[in-house]
Amino acid sequence: MIKFKTFAAVIIMIVAAAAGFFIGAAIADPMGGAILFSMIAGIACVIYAIDHPEQ
Repeated sequence: MIKFKTFAAVIIMIVAAAAGFFIGAAIADPMGGAILFSMIAGIACVIYAIDHPEQ
């Protein structure tokens, strides 16, 4: 189950980076948007993993 959580976290960060790239392109900073969104998603995944440990 831990490998699934890791895989899901990576997929969430990739999707967030793609969304951030396009949203950032609208405000003339695509890489900044991609980095910002992927970092926010990554931190959220880490917090979720800490709050919900495996039994």
